[in-house]
Amino acid sequence: MKKILLAVIAAAAAAAAFFLYSLATVELPELEIDSSVQAGHSGVAPLQGQPESAPSPAPADPEATEPSPDLAFLSQEQQDVFSRAQETVIYLADPSNLAFQTGNDSGGEVLLEGRSYLLITGQDENYQDFRARMRTIFTERCLEQLDFDARFRSRDGQLAALVGGVGGAIDYAECPDTYRLESADDDAVTFTLIGHYIQQQPEETDTDFLTRRAGGAFDSTMEFSIRLVNSAEGWRMDEFHSPRFPYTF
Repeated sequence: MKKILLAVIAAAAAAAAFFLYSLATVELPELEIDSSVQAGHSGVAPLQGQPESAPSPAPADPEATEPSPDLAFLSQEQQDVFSRAQETVIYLADPSNLAFQTGNDSGGEVLLEGRSYLLITGQDENYQDFRARMRTIFTERCLEQLDFDARFRSRDGQLAALVGGVGGAIDYAECPDTYRLESADDDAVTFTLIGHYIQQQPEETDTDFLTRRAGGAFDSTMEFSIRLVNSAEGWRMDEFHSPRFPYTF
């Protein structure tokens, strides 16, 4: 029995030795690595080394976005052009108001293409002269934005102003507009005009509301983009809006 057991053990040892020898002598097929894979998986370039800690973004300059109470960031010429544009608002919103400007008068109503126009006499009587004066303030693009050629027409060379317009926003507050510079270079300046508005609250008496309004209070704001461009003739308004007439132009 002992001889049989020893024979079995010897046979098992011989089989194990043969198996290990077979593994050692088997040739494994060589793997072909594509050159694009060597550069990075699926042709993607290998990742570059990253710094141990990315630098924190610089904090925003609070003064850069803080609204300004004035237009000190504009040159004197730019301020003058913007001021002149604001003076035109009263008759851009209601063209017939032009008849009541100093030096002007009304010459009666006429129908032009089915719409009523008021003939202007006096200082702004000549259509071409009036349009040329507007072009010292606005670019042609801006006049189109303001719908100028529908508001003002020529009748045999005489200026005709559209009858009918819109009133100003009744909720426009009695506190100054503020301004935020957006961009500026030698060719253009863009800034945001912030208009302020106030509404009477349900619990407020008329007296309380008028007192609050007169004190410069406001309940909401509306922002308008303003743009000036440097043309061959000087600075001109290229985009213009008025907080007094927020839904007109």
